[in-house]
Amino acid sequence: MNSSKNSQTVFHKAFLAAFVIVATLFIAFVVALNARMTHERDHRVRDFSEGWTDSDGNTFSITDQRVTSTGSSPIMSKRLPYGLSDDDCFCFESTNVNVFLFVDGQEIYAFVSQDNISGLGYGTAFHEVGLSKDMSGRMLTVRFESSNLRHKRLRGHMDNVYLCPTISYMNEIVKQNSLPFVASCLVIFFGIVFIMISFVISSDERLPFDIAALGISSVITGTWFLLVTNTIQLLTGHIYTVRVLNRLLVLLVGFPLICFINSLTKIKRRIYPIIEFCAVVFFEALIIILRYAFDLDMMKTFATIILVYFAQFMILVVIMLMDNRVYCRSRGISTGLRTYAIGIALFLICVFSDYAVYRASAMFGNAYGNLSSIGALILLAVVLMQFIGWWTMDKAVIAKSRFTNRALSYALSSDLPEESIRLMLEYICNELSAERVLVLEDMKNGKYHSTYSWIGGAGGGRSADLIYLPVEGVIDEVLRSYSANENRFVINDVEEYRNVNRSVYTILSNNNVRNAVAAPLEENGNPIGLLILADIPPKMLDEVSNSASLLSYFLSQLILRRDEQKRAKFINYNDPVSGAYNRGAYSEFITSGLDMSAPFGYVLCRIEDLESTNDDEGFESADRLVKTTVRVMGEVFGRENVYRVVGSKFAAFGFEADEAFFRDDVQRFLRQIREKDIRVSVGSAYCANGTKDMRTVYKYTNDQIV
Repeated sequence: MNSSKNSQTVFHKAFLAAFVIVATLFIAFVVALNARMTHERDHRVRDFSEGWTDSDGNTFSITDQRVTSTGSSPIMSKRLPYGLSDDDCFCFESTNVNVFLFVDGQEIYAFVSQDNISGLGYGTAFHEVGLSKDMSGRMLTVRFESSNLRHKRLRGHMDNVYLCPTISYMNEIVKQNSLPFVASCLVIFFGIVFIMISFVISSDERLPFDIAALGISSVITGTWFLLVTNTIQLLTGHIYTVRVLNRLLVLLVGFPLICFINSLTKIKRRIYPIIEFCAVVFFEALIIILRYAFDLDMMKTFATIILVYFAQFMILVVIMLMDNRVYCRSRGISTGLRTYAIGIALFLICVFSDYAVYRASAMFGNAYGNLSSIGALILLAVVLMQFIGWWTMDKAVIAKSRFTNRALSYALSSDLPEESIRLMLEYICNELSAERVLVLEDMKNGKYHSTYSWIGGAGGGRSADLIYLPVEGVIDEVLRSYSANENRFVINDVEEYRNVNRSVYTILSNNNVRNAVAAPLEENGNPIGLLILADIPPKMLDEVSNSASLLSYFLSQLILRRDEQKRAKFINYNDPVSGAYNRGAYSEFITSGLDMSAPFGYVLCRIEDLESTNDDEGFESADRLVKTTVRVMGEVFGRENVYRVVGSKFAAFGFEADEAFFRDDVQRFLRQIREKDIRVSVGSAYCANGTKDMRTVYKYTNDQIV
């Protein structure tokens, strides 16, 4: 165990070291890029935004000029410097404007927004207009106008105006956006890492959250942040594609993010991802329908739609978290979301700060998304640390988790609870190396009956002799010891238990049990049965005792599910007067439910003078005789073992391991029924080796009461 912990610690440190190295390399990349581009700008990049004049001779900075759909088109002129080279370009960034360039009155460049999916091509565009040596000293005139005359509030302008080679301009713009650019790339990088992890993690490992959903939402978010920096448009030149993605991509992040949050909560409801999926489809369809059916530009509709979209997203998240909090509080457990809450809070602070900065500096361009990308990176780092913490857990904890998952899969492997119980007992026996595993259930008659068992290991072939155990002196002692020892009942050596409880010792030693672990089966805190694991390798006793409570919980749920199915079946197979199973249930049990190869007892009871009582005293008196008889039979043989065969005849099965015990039960039934002043005729048979023909058993017992 210590070597396992050491190896896990080494792995943990190695993983963290790799993370630090990657982060350091990115930082070094940013520093080197800034240094390189700063050096290049000193020699080749010239700011060309100041000193522009209008037709009246007034001098302005071209970046201060604004145009709206209701205003005139600014015309600005400035003389080009002498000494231009053929690789120099007039480079600038335009926002929401059509641009026309003239040299000495001759048009050399025109950019007019084209109709596209997003609208009339509004937004940011980068321009690199080639110049030549012969243009040195000539007059450069710029005229720009609103790109969308129908959008009256749309403001257009120019920014980042330089004279330089194209590559130098690209370096300058990338430098200005280097921090959000790198942060966005890291968000995408971590998203891809999470997606890859979801493929390499084995299916039987319990992931702490939906890591694939987190990866997808991270890739979408990082890509959108990258689009917002405009570097993708600058590097690829795809203006309209970037604009469409800018408007539509962000709406896709909600669904995987809700899936991720749903996986973090203790209670996981399928309805929340379904709601968010429908919301994503609705808003994506809405913004496109408004564009084509109503000819509304996305510039006009996007702000409102995105506000409503994220409002519904936040409302859904709040509902999910409140639902989870109520669920956890009702069960006295922690939500387990404190660390995530810190990361989410930091992310939201960055988002709101980003929005405030954007609103404060909106007149200077589309500078938004910078702080948000850093906040997303912080959130992902928090989640990554949580994942690493889970991934590097102690090996024994992971093994127990796998065991629990597999046990649960066996518990849910069949629609038939009894089949699931048998499969689960077989798995427990094999996985925990126990030679015998038994499930005993409370018969409500002072005894616990061994209803399920599995024999394995070195004990293969031995029969399970622990058929009935008395509550008094045995079961109650086990339950008291279990509670007194912090929900643990372990007998390391049965011989050492001789002086602790003689009754328990006698039963275990008579059945050649060397050691044992037990845990109660419960319903709402009340014992309904007992799980016993016997003859376990001594070195595994602690591990088995730690798992016993969880296994008993699974088995309890299966037994309750089985009983629920029985109750449903009882509605169709019970006799409404007596409460016993009817003839149809009796026939089905004989055909498929009774193990005729195992020992069992059979009792046939006929109520004397039932018809005369019915004729002389009425139906109510006759019904009382029937109900009392069935109740007494149920108390002795178990209610689930009593059937109304026909009219005044009732049958019951007894599954005692010894004929003497069965005969005692028959006599006890006769004694109790006679105390009720009910005259009955009873026939019984004990099939020590089972039977091949149930009709023979019935005929034998029926002949006794004729």
